Amino acid sequence: MSTEAALDFRIPPHPRLCRVVREGVADFGRAHGVPEDDLAHFLIALGEALANAMEHARAAKPIEIACRVSAERILATVRDDGIGFPGEPPPSPQLPGALEERGRGLPIMRRCSDIFAVQSVPGEGTAVIVGRYLRKLSVA
Repeated sequence: MSTEAALDFRIPPHPRLCRVVREGVADFGRAHGVPEDDLAHFLIALGEALANAMEHARAAKPIEIACRVSAERILATVRDDGIGFPGEPPPSPQLPGALEERGRGLPIMRRCSDIFAVQSVPGEGTAVIVGRYLRKLSVA
């Protein structure tokens, strides 16, 4: 693939729609030759980014998901217009203790991604970027 393929979603902040996005991105990735292992890790990271936007952002407008696939990588940006982080998001998030009930989303995204960034402005929203470099091309 010499060019970049794109798939975009705008969804209301309803958790039941996360599945629709994940399934659409999975089909999109497979159609563009993304290897299953890379796709599986990417979908975990994307699912966590979506779940965080749904649960924490308190977004008024639809959440935007922009997914791109090239011969080298698969990348998604999840953007909301919610409350943003109250301070700087942790630069290298660590998994919480085994007994903690919260705080796993960012560390899971980081571990499942080669490309990971969080951009947030308090009161204006957050954009989470997750991506993977493709390990090998699958034959479609």
